[in-house]
Amino acid sequence: MRSFTDLVDITQKQANGVILGEYKMSLSDFIKSLSSSSTDGVRHETPILPNNCIKLVSTIRGYEVLIELPKRKIPVEYRKKQVTIGFPRMIFKYSIVGESIRSLKIVAVKDSGRINENTGVFYFPYSNVHHSSGEVCMGTNQFPKIDCLSQLDSVHYLFFAAPFGDDYGTMSLAGAGLSELFNKFIDREFDDDLLIPMNSTVKEFFNLNAE
Repeated sequence: MRSFTDLVDITQKQANGVILGEYKMSLSDFIKSLSSSSTDGVRHETPILPNNCIKLVSTIRGYEVLIELPKRKIPVEYRKKQVTIGFPRMIFKYSIVGESIRSLKIVAVKDSGRINENTGVFYFPYSNVHHSSGEVCMGTNQFPKIDCLSQLDSVHYLFFAAPFGDDYGTMSLAGAGLSELFNKFIDREFDDDLLIPMNSTVKEFFNLNAE
């Protein structure tokens, strides 16, 4: 049996599964907050969310925002030339503190079904990403300040606008360098069978606690 001084894990979320916050509090304080909210009619609202947002996590410092980017062909710069390359379905995770985007992670997912916490994640196949961590390298490019989370609708364009280089190599079952892999998918849809699994799920990779 729990003591009233024991800490319990609290997760606030909406009916649609969007996470409002995750924290710890004593069992007695939790009971008090339930009593207060039932009488005071307290409401909690999320900020206006960007399109294709699949998870919003409130932290002490700010927000972690997971956004799905559907499979598509995207113009990019490589060796000072513009080419249109097929990209897999992706998840972008933005870490927001105040008005700043402190970090961006990218992983790939297979192009089928609704993304959930048990969805398997795959290495981003091209360059400009530290493959093991998923952390994006923007070089000298800077993310803009944001006034609201809905602005994340278009921030991914900045990632694709940054020139792609050979520094971080590639991660695909094709075993090809960036030039060869890009040539394979110029004006063509990406072949999901070439994605390399990270042997992790969305929940595990992004350290999510909600069910």
